[in-house]
Amino acid sequence: MPADQTKLDVASLDEFLKRVSSYDVNLIYTQGDVQRVHHYTDLGGLNGIVAGQDLWLTHSRFSNDDEEMTHGHGIVRSLIDERLARGPSPAEQAFLEGLRQALGGPDPESVYICCFCKDGDLLSQWRAYGANGTGVSLAFEPGGFAFITGPDSPRHGLLRLWSVFYKHETQRYIVEEAFRFGLETGSTLPDQVRRAADAIRFFIPTFKNERFAEEEEIRLIFTPAADATVPPDFRVARGMLVPYYHLQALCGDPRPPRALPLRSVRIGPSTRKALNAQAARLLLAKAGAAALPVEVSETPYRG
Repeated sequence: MPADQTKLDVASLDEFLKRVSSYDVNLIYTQGDVQRVHHYTDLGGLNGIVAGQDLWLTHSRFSNDDEEMTHGHGIVRSLIDERLARGPSPAEQAFLEGLRQALGGPDPESVYICCFCKDGDLLSQWRAYGANGTGVSLAFEPGGFAFITGPDSPRHGLLRLWSVFYKHETQRYIVEEAFRFGLETGSTLPDQVRRAADAIRFFIPTFKNERFAEEEEIRLIFTPAADATVPPDFRVARGMLVPYYHLQALCGDPRPPRALPLRSVRIGPSTRKALNAQAARLLLAKAGAAALPVEVSETPYRG
């Protein structure tokens, strides 16, 4: 693969996001009027998020659900195969084959994500991410992330808050738009391939199977720039060494850290939810956030 295909062009990717017309003035995209997004985590995660005013964005290939990434790549492969089967021009054929090669190899830039849901008391999320009901869901105001996702945010790469797409036709449309974007705006074949590949890599983590549609998931998505000066950190999880970024590290070095737009805490439906709620209030008070509401899940679930 030519070397220039491995470098993220932030301006080019930003141009594609404008082209699909899916975000507002703060470069934050959600479908509809979303007042709150909810992050499910365990009690250790609650402690770290509140005490450090921090969230983790994990390398998308190390997701809990391998099908998430294979689903999006499957959409792309099928569209490339369909176009090749139609007998494209030599120029388009070279583009499609180059794109398949670029997306089939190691992803040098990577995409890092932090996941949220519109629903803060969803049984499937308690089971999967809320420590089997013993954890919490944290409600954030989407617009409050403008300090890191907006036009004046630090440029270690591209960071956006974006809704997950579940409809097959929408996923296909976005990939087709990425094809067109590469072909129409790239100055050379390698440039065409790189532009399309960057756009597709950004959106792959926003494609999920329709059977997960009840989650109405929204994600912080970070694509590091080739010249990013902030490296990822690493943790051990599920028998793997997992790369991730601290959200605060992407803000530069403010002291104290920028405050997260946390608006409330919901305690999971465990048998000790009353005690956990009491402890959460103490934790928030210690962090100077005693006024934040602490609620208890109403989901009838005992793990």
